[in-house]
Formats: sequence, structure tokens, C-alpha cells
Amino acid sequence: MIKVSQYDASLMEDIIQFRVKAYENSRRDQQKKHIWSFDEYDRVATHILMHSDQGDIVGAVRIIDDGEWSLEKYFKFDYDKEKGVEFGRLAVLQKFYNNKRVLFELIYAAALFCARINKMYFYGFAVARFKQALQRARIPFEILSPPLSPYGEDSYLVRFSINEVVAFYSNNVASK
Repeated sequence: MIKVSQYDASLMEDIIQFRVKAYENSRRDQQKKHIWSFDEYDRVATHILMHSDQGDIVGAVRIIDDGEWSLEKYFKFDYDKEKGVEFGRLAVLQKFYNNKRVLFELIYAAALFCARINKMYFYGFAVARFKQALQRARIPFEILSPPLSPYGEDSYLVRFSINEVVAFYSNNVASK
């Protein structure tokens, strides 16, 4: 089940615990996991969460659609903030849940949310492994920067077109 939530202090505690757990099981730099787990932007973000049937979080991503973006602290770029959002803090504990690819479900749910608020693009940092997973899956996105290390490992500034993500999901995931 997918839920969309504005800031909620009690829910945020669950999201932070979930991120810590997900990032501990990743190959991310464990010295920097506190940076990945929480920052001041969580208070102004919308969180897209995928829950298990028991109510546990199995995947999460946040969307910042107003004000300053965390990306701006690390990379200067001509972001289209009128039509775009920052997509970040993607965390997945397991690849599949109920025969659905958690990553695809989160990206699709975030795209639908953005379409509802009239946004056309996601901007975000994709760590090298995430970028490779997106490329293998053939999810459409653009790479906008050379490798950067904003959080202690190689990442790339990327942009997704909401319309392309929805079309990809409809043509490649929903029909299966």
C-alpha cells in the first residue's frame, strides 16, 4: 500500500528508523549514514511510503516542491523549480513486496503525486549503483552532471520527466 504524507513528527521517527535500517544494509559509506537518514528538509517535504500488509514501511522517498532544495547546497544548476521537484532520500529494504518491485512502485507513486501538483520533473542525486539499476531497468532519465560526492560517494544529478516515468510504468510494469 502506498501512502503520501506531509510532515508528521511521529511518522518522521518511523521514516528515520526505516532509512537507518535500509542504509545499514546498503553499501553506502556507514560514516555518513546520519547525513542520509535525516536533515532539516524532511520537515518541509512530502513523503511517499510503501507499507507492508502489516503496516511496516518497505520503501520511502521524499519530495521537496517548494523553497530551497538540498541539492542546491551541493551542485549549482539551472533547476526548473517552477515545473520540478527534488526527489530524494530513496530507501528500499527489499527489492520486491507482494510481487511488485518496490523501487518502481515508489517512483511511479511519486510521479503521480507530482502530476497532481502540476510538476513535470524530478531532480535528484542518484548514487552510482542506483543510476546503474535505473539504466538496467531502462527507466527514462537524464544525467545532468559528472560524478559528484555530495554525501561521501559518487552520485550524479539526474532529472526524470514525470510523463516519461508514467508511460514507462504503464507500458512495462503495470501490464505484467
